[in-house]
Amino acid sequence: MRRRTILWTGTAVLFLISQAASAGEIHDAFQASEEAEKLTSLLRADAFLEAGKLADTLLARRPEEPEVQALCGLAVLKMGRIAEAESIFNDVVSRAPENPEAHLGLGRIGRIRNDTATAVKHLRLAVGSRTFVIEAFHEWWRTASDRGLMSELAEIYDLGRQRFEGEKKPLPGWLDNAWSQLEDFKGAQLYRMDGEARPVTIPLVHHGHDDNRMFRMRINGRAEYPFDIDSAAANFLMISPLAAKELGLKSTGKAFATGVGSGSAPQSFARLDRVDLGGWTFRDVPVLISDIVPFRGLKKGLIGTGLLKRFNVTIDVRAGRMDLYPLDRPDLMTARIDRSAVAADIPLYCFDQTVVPASIEGGPEGLYILDTAAATNLIDADFFKEHLKPRLDPARIIPSGIRGAQGAQNVNRVDGISIRLGDLVFDKQTVNEFSMRGLNAVTRRYAAGLLGNPLLWPYRVHMDFRNGRLILERFPDEK
Repeated sequence: MRRRTILWTGTAVLFLISQAASAGEIHDAFQASEEAEKLTSLLRADAFLEAGKLADTLLARRPEEPEVQALCGLAVLKMGRIAEAESIFNDVVSRAPENPEAHLGLGRIGRIRNDTATAVKHLRLAVGSRTFVIEAFHEWWRTASDRGLMSELAEIYDLGRQRFEGEKKPLPGWLDNAWSQLEDFKGAQLYRMDGEARPVTIPLVHHGHDDNRMFRMRINGRAEYPFDIDSAAANFLMISPLAAKELGLKSTGKAFATGVGSGSAPQSFARLDRVDLGGWTFRDVPVLISDIVPFRGLKKGLIGTGLLKRFNVTIDVRAGRMDLYPLDRPDLMTARIDRSAVAADIPLYCFDQTVVPASIEGGPEGLYILDTAAATNLIDADFFKEHLKPRLDPARIIPSGIRGAQGAQNVNRVDGISIRLGDLVFDKQTVNEFSMRGLNAVTRRYAAGLLGNPLLWPYRVHMDFRNGRLILERFPDEK
């Protein structure tokens, strides 16, 4: 009898231990599920800083679920930790080959590296996501637009319409609007390039009060107009309403632009038959007509990353020239770089504008938009409050103002700040506190600020879009 009692008691203890372990596992699983849902909500709300912190918490526990890992990867990617995110996505795909969030991340990384073929391969699978379907379609559309294949854009539009009709949801307005803008291009290949595969030199010019960072470009085989080089603009080409009127352009759709400043600017879309740039010609070019503040009263335009990334680019403001090299021949540009004079050689990403990793005043490294058309530097207000403001003498924070594409805006300015690009440190720089939330929401990634041309023009600037490098070369008399 005693033996039976002992055995029963031991079994009961083991049962209780087992029950306790199961309850703990259930609690952990429930907590992980709650946190994954919260991470999803933060990502969908473009709350990048909060999403990044929660993802770090989840990753520290080494989650085994591919779905949770992929969400963490998206948060890490949108914070600019590209190599780490890629490793996470590759691990997810190795175990769950169809995971759409992992393919969304890998597709975005393909775009970041200016590799549209790889991007499309992954984004085709990413549109299967239920949670991030709109973002996946948007990224695929942007990639297809860069490639210029109208057949692929038609495929995306038809697939999107079927998908949202099947789920009894309205087609996203941006997709309907984007397709309507391209109806005149049916049968064409957008941005078709003609020209010899050789370097061309474009003279830089002054125009009014602008710095030596403009050039002239012929539009539709008619007049030449001055264009800013604006690497912070994601689009291919933008022109002023006065230039568009002179060219007799017909609007195909309307929208509003977001940028630096206190307002927004109306813009419309049109078609250019040809754009001549040195020895290169682009045909069937969609163009933005935008009433941004710097355009008002002028016949001018700007080129953005959408055009620049089709070449490897050298900008030499001292010599007054911009050199364009065929993208598939990076050796032609590197052969002209004096490696002994290189001051910085850092990653350059197309995320959607040009962005680079940098550190301000010894703070954490983050991604910063690289803006060849900006005369100053910006730091995100949230990033500033967390990482910079607590270490500053309050007397150094001065009320000031900036003037951007959307007009004037009051900001806080700090002078005498150091900015690090790789091993290169710029002292005595000015940064302005500016909320980047609107700009970051448009591109669905976190940029900690914006770096202007005071960091660029003291050097020969090489943008290697094939290999993803920004190279700053000292001038001969400064070696």
